[in-house]
Amino acid sequence: MKRKLITISDSASVSVPSETKMSISEIADLFGIYYQTAKRHIRAIEKSGVVNGDCSMSCAFDGSKVYPDYYGADMIIAVAFRVQSEKTEMFRRWVVRRVTKSDIQIVLTSLNNKAMMN
Repeated sequence: MKRKLITISDSASVSVPSETKMSISEIADLFGIYYQTAKRHIRAIEKSGVVNGDCSMSCAFDGSKVYPDYYGADMIIAVAFRVQSEKTEMFRRWVVRRVTKSDIQIVLTSLNNKAMMN
């Protein structure tokens, strides 16, 4: 099975496939950061319990600890918000645009003196 990777072009175009799986080195390359920087932030995110890796493909063992070899979009997004680089800035902007883009109309309702406004 071919893994799908996130890409960021020089023109700030971001492509995120639906089932993203990336290794630490691929995440480091994506964001233009050192491998050890990406690894340090991933381990800190895992330790915090906010996001965990995906052991469905393969894992590495270090004593009693298990580390996944591949990470999904949730971890990649978490790393992007912890690391400062030109590519992480592009990616963060893309994430914020996607999250705040909404086709849902918000309706506020208020009850005041037995009257309802909509």
